[in-house]
Amino acid sequence: MIKYFYSTAISILVAYGLVAADDDSPVAISNLSAVISHLDALLQSSAPPDAEMAQQLVREHIALSRLAQATFGNYLEDSLEDYDDLLPDPEFQRLVEHYRNRLLKAYQQRLSADFASQLQSPALQGLHFEKLDLDGRRGRAEFRALVDNRSLKIHADLVPVDQTWKIAELTIAGRPISEHYQHLYQDLIDNNYSLPVLETALAKRDFITLDDFSATWDGHHPMDWGPWKEKDRQKPMLYWIESSGDQHYMTARDSSHSVIVGKFIHWNPRQYPIMSWCWQATALPPGGNEFLDDANDSAAGLYVIFSQNWLGIPKQLKYVWSSTLPEGTVGRRDKIFRPWFFVVESGSDNLGTWTFETVDLEQNHWDKLGSEPAERTIGLGLLTDANSTRSYAEAYYADLRVWTREALENKRITNHCGALPKQLTHTAYKSNAGSAFGAEE
Repeated sequence: MIKYFYSTAISILVAYGLVAADDDSPVAISNLSAVISHLDALLQSSAPPDAEMAQQLVREHIALSRLAQATFGNYLEDSLEDYDDLLPDPEFQRLVEHYRNRLLKAYQQRLSADFASQLQSPALQGLHFEKLDLDGRRGRAEFRALVDNRSLKIHADLVPVDQTWKIAELTIAGRPISEHYQHLYQDLIDNNYSLPVLETALAKRDFITLDDFSATWDGHHPMDWGPWKEKDRQKPMLYWIESSGDQHYMTARDSSHSVIVGKFIHWNPRQYPIMSWCWQATALPPGGNEFLDDANDSAAGLYVIFSQNWLGIPKQLKYVWSSTLPEGTVGRRDKIFRPWFFVVESGSDNLGTWTFETVDLEQNHWDKLGSEPAERTIGLGLLTDANSTRSYAEAYYADLRVWTREALENKRITNHCGALPKQLTHTAYKSNAGSAFGAEE
C-alpha cells in the first residue's frame, strides 16, 4: 500500500483546500463533500492533477513545520551540537533557525516530488468523505480511499495556520506519514549527520553540497566557519563571503596571521568518498614550500578532518595549491602530528583562473593513514597563509562537494565552476577580528 501512499495524501489536500480555519459549520462539511465527489470523478478521468499542482498543494495545505517536527524531532539541534559551546546562545539559535529553514524547504520538495510521482497512477480509483470534526484549535477529517479495489481508512489531523486549516499529520491504513519518512532517513537522524547529507537524501542526488558559501551572519562573515584554534579567535577575520549573482564564494587574504578557519560537517566518506571543489589563487606566497618550516605557506589549502586518534590528534589530510612544489607531490613536514599534504595545483600557470579539483578521500586515507576512514567525519578547514615567507597570499574557494563512487565511475562528476565570476578583485584587505566561533568584532 505504501506505493499508493502519496496519491491518497495529495487527494486529501485537493479536497481539503477549500475549508477555512474559522468555518466549522455544516456548510463546510457540505462543501468538502462536494469537492470529494468532484475529485472522485477527476481521479477516474484522463486528466489527473499535475506536478505543478502537487507543489502548490503541499505549499498551501501542509502544516510543514508541524510535520517536520513529528518526522525529525530534535535532529537539527543534535547535529549542530558542536557549535553550542562555541556560539553565544542567540547566535546558536539563529544558526539552528537557518538550518531549519533549509530542512523545511528540502522536505517540502521531497513531499511534492513524491506526491507528483504518484498522481498518474491508476491504482487510486476513488475517494469517499466520511466526516469532519473541528473543535477549537484542532480538527480531524476521515476519508476512505479506493486503491486497487481495496478500501483504505485515512485520518487527517488538522491545525489552524494563517486562518486556514492545514494538515499536520496524515495516517493511512494506520501508518502516519511522519513515521514513513522517519523510517527512510533513520540512519541519518541517528548518526546526527549534518543537514547537507539529509538534503541530499531528500533530493535523491548522488552528491552532497558541503558548502556553497551562501550562508553568512551579516552578508560578509561566514555563518558556520571560524578559527579552529582558540588563540586565533582574536586575530583579524581573514575569510569572508562575496557573491556574484546567485554564486557565492569564500575570499581569503593573508599577510601575517595564518589562521585555519574550520567548519563542522559530518558525512560518511565511505559512502561519499570523492571530493570536488572550485578554487582560484590570485597571489602566491613567493617561495612557498610545504616541506619547510620557514616557507610553509600555501596560497590555498583545504583540510579534511576525518576523526581523532586515541590521543585526540586529528586524522586529517590537506590539499594545497603550492607556490613551488610540483603537482602530484605528496608529503609532510618532518614534525610530529603534521598532516599529509597533496599538491593538486602548482605555480602560476592557472593564477587568476577558477580551477576544478577532484580527489579520492577514501583512497588517500588508505594510502597515508593506513586504514579506511571513520564513518562520520569531523569537519573541514581552509587555510590561505603567507606568514612564514612574510609575503602576501590571496585565494577564493567555492562549491565544496562530495560524491558517490558510482558517480565517478559513471562520469557524472563534471566541472561545476563555470558559473563563477571570471574576474575577481586583487586588493589587500584588512579585516577586524571576529568569526562565527564567538569572537567579537
